[in-house]
Amino acid sequence: MRNTFAAAVALLLAATAASSAADVGSSAHFKAAPAAAVYSWTGFYVGGNVGGGMASTRFDDPCFYCTSATPTTGFFTGGAQVGYNYQFGRGLVGIEADVNGNSRFKGALLGGNDSRAINVGLKADTSGTIRARAGLVVDTVLAYVTAGAAWADVRQTGVEFFNFTPFPNFGSPTGVTANGSGVVWGGVVGIGVEYALDQNWIVGGEFLHTMYGDRDATIRAIDGTSACTNKPDAGCVIRTQLTTDVARVRFSYKFQ
Repeated sequence: MRNTFAAAVALLLAATAASSAADVGSSAHFKAAPAAAVYSWTGFYVGGNVGGGMASTRFDDPCFYCTSATPTTGFFTGGAQVGYNYQFGRGLVGIEADVNGNSRFKGALLGGNDSRAINVGLKADTSGTIRARAGLVVDTVLAYVTAGAAWADVRQTGVEFFNFTPFPNFGSPTGVTANGSGVVWGGVVGIGVEYALDQNWIVGGEFLHTMYGDRDATIRAIDGTSACTNKPDAGCVIRTQLTTDVARVRFSYKFQ
């Protein structure tokens, strides 16, 4: 009986030791599991954007028609961006360039109370920015501010017409124009937020405020000479200044 009891105790101790060894092995295996990968925003990316906003164009005449106007209109925009981010801890800095196509802006009438008036317009079919970015990273979320230079390839138009109702030629062009085209530069500031869907794809939203420099179109007679008597070309102009506010959705692919 005594031998049987001793054998039972020995068997119980052996089973307990085996169970403890198994628990230790299981615990060691659990602790060895790899930690979840931490997302990094560092790297090059390319992508696209689409959105809309408001454009405000100031048309100013030094005193040929002696009037000014500032029409405001909504417009659509869409394009592509490319950039590079560098993350350090929870901070981020980067640089980005984009190019966009835009719908038409609203024109205006100058000299509406005169016997002659001019319809003026400005459009920027293509525009873009070169901006620095600085932001705060919380895992897969980035909030940032941005600022830099902006450019727009603008086309400015002006067509004068007879504006005296009793005349039979009312509404007909007089031959005087104010046309010009070229690239204008300005400044841009903005804010945005982005979210990393996975290691490569990023979606976000952005707001940009842009103000471009002045653009002059000389008022010319039908023969191409200045339409202003005794005034140099520099003083015989329709001056424009464009400002835009744009909100857009963006998506990007980040290279590993």
